[in-house]
Amino acid sequence: ACGYEGAGTVEFLVDPISMDYFFMEMNTRLQVEHPVTEMIVGRDLVQWQLHIAAGNQLPAKQDDIALNGHAIEARIYAEEYNKKLERFTA
Repeated sequence: ACGYEGAGTVEFLVDPISMDYFFMEMNTRLQVEHPVTEMIVGRDLVQWQLHIAAGNQLPAKQDDIALNGHAIEARIYAEEYNKKLERFTA
């Protein structure tokens, strides 16, 4: 609908009862969590992004991509307790 071609992130909210989904946002870049997607689809999204930027077509169609398993990414933040919970880097 918007004519965008490229690798990016589209986010939706899903109602768990009706399974209706609602558009939330689109980012015309890969999210920092893109390796999670790469793990379950077996595709290199950074390579795809460069391929598209060079003027080539997407190397696969949506129907060619299967989900395989699950992946979780966790971020751990440390905060300095005595400094008003400022981020702490070591």
